Amino acid sequence: MRQWLLVAGLMLPVSPLVLAVDDTTGSQTEQGQSPTLSFCQQRFYEEDDGRLKCNWAVNFNFACFVSYPSNKVIQAGAKISEPEVVGECDDGEPIIKLFHY
Repeated sequence: MRQWLLVAGLMLPVSPLVLAVDDTTGSQTEQGQSPTLSFCQQRFYEEDDGRLKCNWAVNFNFACFVSYPSNKVIQAGAKISEPEVVGECDDGEPIIKLFHY
């Protein structure tokens, strides 16, 4: 009986600490996505009603080959940086990059 009380006495003060650690790690995972870098042709870039539309691509080369706006929309509030021209395609079309969530 004494051993059981001793174990219970040791476990009770530890339990809130374990819960606090779990709480912290849980909230960090629920915060959202990692930042993303997207590219598109400058002529397609449009900010409309809190949404950013363009021919979004995962890298510079794909942005040159996608010649129409995509259905992917980025929320304006997700912008981390302003769009920045990073180069031109072979046909002279400027390509911009956008850092966002």
